Formats: sequence, C-alpha cells, structure tokens
Amino acid sequence: MTTRQPTRWPLLAALAVACCATVSIVAAPQEQPAALAQPTADTLARVRAALARPASKLTLTDRTPDFTVHVEARRPMQDIFDVPPWATGPVGWQPPGIGFDLLSLVRYVAKGASDAKRGHDLRLAREEMQRSIADYCAALPPEDPHAADASSAADWRARNAQMCSTSPAIR
Repeated sequence: MTTRQPTRWPLLAALAVACCATVSIVAAPQEQPAALAQPTADTLARVRAALARPASKLTLTDRTPDFTVHVEARRPMQDIFDVPPWATGPVGWQPPGIGFDLLSLVRYVAKGASDAKRGHDLRLAREEMQRSIADYCAALPPEDPHAADASSAADWRARNAQMCSTSPAIR
C-alpha cells in the first residue's frame, strides 16, 4: 500500500509568480515626481510676492456666548408608557406588606453608624483646625518687622490678629 504525497506544484507556482512580481517592481525605472522637480523662476517670484505682502489686519476675538442650550433626551411616548407593558409585576408568593421588615432595620443601623463616624471625623477635624489656629496665633510676632512707621505696624497687627482675637467657639 502506497501513500500518495500531496502535490506542491500550486504552492511553488504562486511563490514563483510573487518573486517575479517583486523583481519587476524593483527593476522598474524610478521616475521623479513633478512636484519634486526644481522650482522655476516664475514659481519663486510668486512665492516672494506672497511673502512680501503685509500681514492681515483681521483679528478674531473669542466672544462669550449669548445663550446656553440644555438638551434633555426623552423616549418617544414616555408620558403614555410610564411602566412599559412588558414589565409585569412579580410572579409568585409575596410576603405580606404588614409586619417586620428586617432590611429596613439593617439600613437604619448602618445609617446610624455612618452618621456617628462622620460626626467623629468632623469633631476631630474641627479640633485640629483650632489647634493650628492657636499655634499660628502663638507664633505671631508682636509687630511687623518690615514696618517703616508705627501706623503700618498697627495695621499689620490688626489684619493678622483678627483671626486670633475671635473666640474659638465662633471659628
């Protein structure tokens, strides 16, 4: 029993055609495009004349818009079909509407914990701010070292000490 080998002639023929096409493309004479040719005297004169003209006096400024547009997309006939006809109610047994809702209790506890944490964080931030202001006021020099006369030194002290003179309860 002999096995027949697949013929490779179509593959070899396609390879030979591809090689011939590549050689003919490479061997073709290269022509220089007309755009890359040397410029003529007429072309140079036109370019020089265009460059010699004064710049345009037209200036464009950006204008602020006179109006605004708000686009709100709506589905067609949205007011007719608030609930689409294919959205039917739940099928099967439903717990009664009266009774104890465990999920609402869990939400209530989670909200209480979240509010407590937020209140704690706010209190810590407020205390840190009060300490920073107190440190700033304590480090404030009694007068401006760069002041030329006493009136400018008093103005400087009044501007910088306003925050220090208010009560911490108000800040």
